[in-house]
Amino acid sequence: MPPPCKAGEADRSAMGAVVFDASILSRQEDIPAQFVWPADEAPDADGAVVEEITIPVVNLGEFLADAAACAGRDYGGRGGIGRAVAEACERHGFFQVVNHGVDPELLRGVPLLRAFYERPLAEKQRAARRPGENHGYASSFTGRFDSKLPWKETLSFNCSAAPENSRMVADYFVTVLGEDYRNMGELYQKYCDVMTRLALDITEVLAAALGLCRGELRGFFADGDR
Repeated sequence: MPPPCKAGEADRSAMGAVVFDASILSRQEDIPAQFVWPADEAPDADGAVVEEITIPVVNLGEFLADAAACAGRDYGGRGGIGRAVAEACERHGFFQVVNHGVDPELLRGVPLLRAFYERPLAEKQRAARRPGENHGYASSFTGRFDSKLPWKETLSFNCSAAPENSRMVADYFVTVLGEDYRNMGELYQKYCDVMTRLALDITEVLAAALGLCRGELRGFFADGDR
């Protein structure tokens, strides 16, 4: 493992890569130069023009319960939801979903992952993302940025809707980080299962926005990885 960061700078390993150690960097009074981005790349809050947008709201439970919600037809007395979603996706790239069936208690437990980021760097790096992988612990994305780095840490893990991978997330936490992380793994397994179901439900809305019947998109993603 590389030595801990020195005060006032992000540490560099023998290979020259910057090592982001939040436990040290967050206690510094000044932001290290590597994390200060040029002013011309910062958002211009004073001169920015704020566009007021209308975001369509999709009552997902009502939409899925309406057997006639096919090919973008009206449902539940609310006209043109398929067209409204299509316009929102084309113009802004998002819409709001309500009545989605996700338990608020589950969402309140998700910030438990914050405890992982508060652990010593050496412990977090047990899950370090290896070259060519799309999952694991990464900090500042030093491999993607050169002189200026984003101030962030991430822990990514794969989730699959395939039945044979039903324990993929929970097993990842225990295998990579150890038995102490079993509860965290169980929580995120449940969270990923729920979000996978929600993502598949939202494909029904997207099908309507494209003028398709419900279910025409769902099959393409039902067994995929997330």
